[in-house]
Amino acid sequence: MKASPLKILQSMDMFSQLDKQQLNSLFKSMITMDYSKGKTLFHEGDLGDTLYILLTGVIAITLKTPQGDTLELAQIKPGNFFGEMSIFDNSPRSATCSTLEDATLLCLRSEDFYRFIKENPKAGIAIMNPMLQTTTSRLQKTGAFLEDMVTWGEQARTRAITDDFTGLYNRRFLDESLEGRVRQAQQGKTPLTMVMIDLDHFGKLNLEFGQETGNQILLEVVSIFRNVFREDDILARYGGDEFCFLLPNTSTEKTLSLCNKMVRDIGRIKTLEGLQGSMNKITASAGIACLPTGSMSVELLIERADKALYQAKEAGRNRAQIWVQQHSTKTALTSIAQRNRIIQRIFDLIDRNNNFLIIGHKQPDVDCISSMISMGLLLRNFHKKVSLLIPRRLNRKYQYMINISRYNSLDILYNDEEIQEDFSVIFFMDTPKPDMREQFPRDRELLNSSIIKVEVDHHLQADSGYLGDEDFRLVDDAASASELVGILAIKLQKQNKLVKKYNIHDLFTRNFVLAVLTGIVGDTKMGQYLKTRKERMYYKLFSNLFNDLLVKKTRQNSKNFSSMKDIFKEMQKLSLGEDECYALMKEYNGISIKNINAVVIGKKEMAPINGLFDNETVVTVARYLADELAEACGVMGMVAYVDRGEENPLVQFRIRRSQDFNALDLRKIIEVLNIGNGGGHPGAIGFRIPLSQLDHGLEVYSQDLLEKINKMLSSL
Repeated sequence: MKASPLKILQSMDMFSQLDKQQLNSLFKSMITMDYSKGKTLFHEGDLGDTLYILLTGVIAITLKTPQGDTLELAQIKPGNFFGEMSIFDNSPRSATCSTLEDATLLCLRSEDFYRFIKENPKAGIAIMNPMLQTTTSRLQKTGAFLEDMVTWGEQARTRAITDDFTGLYNRRFLDESLEGRVRQAQQGKTPLTMVMIDLDHFGKLNLEFGQETGNQILLEVVSIFRNVFREDDILARYGGDEFCFLLPNTSTEKTLSLCNKMVRDIGRIKTLEGLQGSMNKITASAGIACLPTGSMSVELLIERADKALYQAKEAGRNRAQIWVQQHSTKTALTSIAQRNRIIQRIFDLIDRNNNFLIIGHKQPDVDCISSMISMGLLLRNFHKKVSLLIPRRLNRKYQYMINISRYNSLDILYNDEEIQEDFSVIFFMDTPKPDMREQFPRDRELLNSSIIKVEVDHHLQADSGYLGDEDFRLVDDAASASELVGILAIKLQKQNKLVKKYNIHDLFTRNFVLAVLTGIVGDTKMGQYLKTRKERMYYKLFSNLFNDLLVKKTRQNSKNFSSMKDIFKEMQKLSLGEDECYALMKEYNGISIKNINAVVIGKKEMAPINGLFDNETVVTVARYLADELAEACGVMGMVAYVDRGEENPLVQFRIRRSQDFNALDLRKIIEVLNIGNGGGHPGAIGFRIPLSQLDHGLEVYSQDLLEKINKMLSSL
């Protein structure tokens, strides 16, 4: 199968550092050309302005010797480039290039190449370095143009990425490097630390002693930078006496140690000794911030480093300061726009991370538990791993809420256990102030780490205090924290890209509605304790919305509800029924083969289950059971059952993989087996097949299906 042009570009060393967007942008600037065997693309000495990349065929590079003979320097194979010297400076072609067989090439003109470099300077450097290395190797065979080419290449590289005076990287290069460095840190789950540095009172120093002395001091400071920091650190001059450094794979503690040495060494500079003026010592201030584990926000990293630098100056200068979260009294958000920005950041955070811990407050009340569970259910729409931290002894009246957690694959962690998981994000729910949060063994170790912290709360003023990171605080006027989760769900409905990406069909499931409604009702005592017009407005909005949704979702046997309280009681009853449904479904036809556990339930066996429980209960329990089967064998679990319907019922298949197994994207099963009516994500799929199409019955089909899947697993 022939590789696509983009695949070939991506495989080349010259373009390997480009991200998908940059590569697509460059590819759109290229023209595809076909040449027959024996065709000369250009002759030695011709003027040219085009770089060629060979997709198929073979190209010969030849030179004429002084005696008039043809000397073949090299043969170019697919996935290689040639003609690069002319793209740099429109110089004459240094060799003749001809096709040895039919060939297809990508052509990139000089003006398009330089337009790309101008828009993407870092990407341009990443392309030019391997290009120059290959060019140098070729030119060594001829001696022609080598000196000019190498000189031009080094000068261009220097101009593009360094500060003329100090020799450090320039701000432009730093800005271009940030996204890539952040991405690498996130993919490798390694820390990335930023340091912002100012020389204290440097403007005053220049005024008193002159620019020449100031320049001399700058060079001495740069020498200290190079001595203290490591070869892999990116040291950049931000402008004037401002510097910004990126330290990959370096903790804040290690960075602080390096910065303290730097500050001490700068304080030992003796240039001002003996000069007439009010200053006799050079000092510097440094702000340190570490990229939060769960965030890829470049802006957040820069903002925190800048705030840390400000904190260092406020503390008296001549010091290094790690960014510290400043706790302050909670206040309502100032505008809808501000709330929308925070909500968008939370959605971006959920999209980028996989393992979430949700924490409430000590001795949690109904809104705390409800907001934790509704937040967990919202996160599960993204197919993420979600854990709830709760007291081991929880009031029995919350049992139906624990059932909701269980049957929606929300892990329960107890507050008397040590947390061993590697969480990427923590959600604090309904917790008025830091000293009220739920505590657990080694909690300070986890909470003091760089894990990003999101806060959802409605307690304002008085002695309240923030727990979440500044850019992730959904703290606002509301009747309950659960109401804020409801707002998140409504906003998520409008996130078309996320909804499509995660195949989200129904945000407002019965259990999600019940969890949110429980919090709203519990905190307001059915609306009796609403204090402000705004709270009453939101309560009415959500009451009406959820009332309508619940009526639709519980319309069974023509039941009529006279009030929200009636619906609320019915929802509790339905959710408690999941235990009974689970017990019945687990009894039937267990099949176990290597790597896969399965439960298969035929039409006759499913009839009483479909009669007792609504469709949402059966679907929820089937997913949970498939999860449980997968974890039991460590690879994969499947549940197959005949859905309700008399004439031509469908067989529903739910397949999940265990948390420790990720070698197979389960969507591949649907693709390889050519199943039309199905979908899902890498860790879970579902599909439907009419029972009438299973010629040998459900059990035989299921056995055959498991063997085919096992064959796929054995080929990995």
